[in-house]
Amino acid sequence: MATAASTAVLVYLVLSGRLCGDGADGAVGGRGVMEDEMISSAVSAAAAARYRKKEDARSRRRARRGRRWPERAPQRWGEAVVEAARTVRFAYGETLGKWSLGELAFGINYYMRQQGNLQHEYTGSDSVPLGGPGAREDLVSLLRYMKLCMYFSKKPYKVFLEFGGCDQSDVLIKKSKARFLKPAFTVVRDRSSKCFLLFIRGAISVKERLTAATGADIPFHHVVAKGGHVSNLVLGYAHCGMATSARWIADQATPCLSKAAAQFPDYGIMIIGHSMGASIAALLTCILRENDRLSSSTCIAFGPAACMTWDLAESCKDFITTIVNRNDVVPSLGRVSTAKLRTEVMASSWVHELREQIQQTRFLGLVNRSVSFMRAHVPFVSDPRSRIVDVDMLQPYTSEAEIKPSEDIHCDVKKRPSLVCWSCGSAQKQAIDPEKHTQDMTNETDVDDRTEKSDTEEAAQKLASVSLGASDDEDTNREDNKSSPIGTDEGQAMEFQESLTSKQQELPSSGPSEDPLQLYPPGRILHMVALPAAEPNTSQQGGQEEVVTLYETPRHLYSKIRLGKSMVGVHYMPKYIKTMELLIEKLAGEDIDGDQLELL
Repeated sequence: MATAASTAVLVYLVLSGRLCGDGADGAVGGRGVMEDEMISSAVSAAAAARYRKKEDARSRRRARRGRRWPERAPQRWGEAVVEAARTVRFAYGETLGKWSLGELAFGINYYMRQQGNLQHEYTGSDSVPLGGPGAREDLVSLLRYMKLCMYFSKKPYKVFLEFGGCDQSDVLIKKSKARFLKPAFTVVRDRSSKCFLLFIRGAISVKERLTAATGADIPFHHVVAKGGHVSNLVLGYAHCGMATSARWIADQATPCLSKAAAQFPDYGIMIIGHSMGASIAALLTCILRENDRLSSSTCIAFGPAACMTWDLAESCKDFITTIVNRNDVVPSLGRVSTAKLRTEVMASSWVHELREQIQQTRFLGLVNRSVSFMRAHVPFVSDPRSRIVDVDMLQPYTSEAEIKPSEDIHCDVKKRPSLVCWSCGSAQKQAIDPEKHTQDMTNETDVDDRTEKSDTEEAAQKLASVSLGASDDEDTNREDNKSSPIGTDEGQAMEFQESLTSKQQELPSSGPSEDPLQLYPPGRILHMVALPAAEPNTSQQGGQEEVVTLYETPRHLYSKIRLGKSMVGVHYMPKYIKTMELLIEKLAGEDIDGDQLELL
């Protein structure tokens, strides 16, 4: 409103001055000075209003960026809507906001073919192969829990109870309807294993997928208690949506579990889940073990997502068992690992291969030539010099937040002719830096903000020195014609330096608390690896062309995404069940062969 009023006053004064004409020259002098003062005051008011508007917008952006993610599930539907909208913005910024169409459609596929099958990396010297009758018995019990988890997620609740050998009297609590940050779960009493089983459903509905998409990092601490005393305190961070869901389930299930544990002291507590439910189960186990009555809680996590930092994951090895199937991508999927993958995809030559495919394929070549012809004759559509326009459209683009500061800097340089030489130098530096940036991103994940700040200050100092030198030369050449003090150019340089500093402060801050952290799957990791058989027709696998082996793998292997054609398909529960059955069959055959050798 203030800007509009100031603009109206300014237009009125200009038009009134024009309408008055030159008739009253005697009174023009005094009235002209008054009008100039009014115009200057109106312009100043409009500039101040624009400045206040920009400052308000900046403060709102800072407040929105600085708002903490929720650590408790929303209590009212309004809070749930607000947080769900924030999750959607966050998920878009981490996916389509960073990845271009070409990288998603062609770059990942090309890089996956370049990688090949990388399951052999899980069988290195750091991995421990597992076998024998003990491993087979553990797999048999794990297979039963996996089937129970699938029945709870996919089948009606009555069928789930019948398959588990339970009835309605064995049900302690049941939450079948999932909401945002409130997943579906149930607690039943298993008489055969003498355990209270808590099953958590994975991301099936839209609300559960929104919970999984709330992937910001929030503080999560685990208190290790022994004998009623705190023996250790593990500090770390966890997945926001999963940690919030675990706290909500803990609030719901702790009363009934405590009562049941007191009634049946010889029963244990086991928490089971798959995918997102497995990660929530792991975090929930850490929370429940802080309760003296529930300190014996254990967890079985099938294909959990990366949900906690290194120290937290290592502290859970005694009571959390993670099962990973083949080249399942979910246990290594996180913000940091995804950023590493995007850097590797961008460094690959997928664009060149796509150009060759378009040129060699008759249909695609015809389409490309047609589009090129149309664009060549319609100049406002695109640059007619582009030969393979379809590929150029698919190449990575720079976001608006990254483009705007550079455009503003170039505008400031154009306004100050004495700074053109620095603009050329910065252009050369920008042409060299991308290769160095790609190499640094391949070796390191985190970005040091202090280094960026020092580079900006160094560039500003060079700017000041170059601009001062240029002003000295111009003053020497134009000394006879015109006197321009050095302080003018120095003031321009300092003013430009201040504009650089202010624009640097406007950029989203990436302090240590806002930088994404590398998350890992929890607890002890058992990986079912399938490698090609040395002899295709082996009697052990029933004619299968691959051999499945069980390994206990180190955690650092899951800081990198290993692509594969079946990396998504093997994540589903039926694939886990099939691989476990193959592994049990193989271990049973090895036991029979060992018994026969002993008899001989």
